[in-house]
Amino acid sequence: MTTKTISTVEFIRHFGRYHDEAMREPITLTKHGRASVVVLPVDLFERMTKGAKDPRKVYRTSETPSELADMLLTALDKRLAHLSDEPQND
Repeated sequence: MTTKTISTVEFIRHFGRYHDEAMREPITLTKHGRASVVVLPVDLFERMTKGAKDPRKVYRTSETPSELADMLLTALDKRLAHLSDEPQND
């Protein structure tokens, strides 16, 4: 999933705007040009970490818990819909 990327300084300047955007999809913050933090809604964070001892756990496709698979597919569908709405530069 590709996320919007902005500088930490820009995020601080326009906190309210980016806070609202982060409620819809994660935003990656950069510091000195490098990705450093991802801002995401608390419900998404809780779903990602619910019951997991290590949120970095990797699953085989056949092992992916249905809740996680549904969450990922929903996020991908939203992203694809968003991309199809963007004007194409030919």
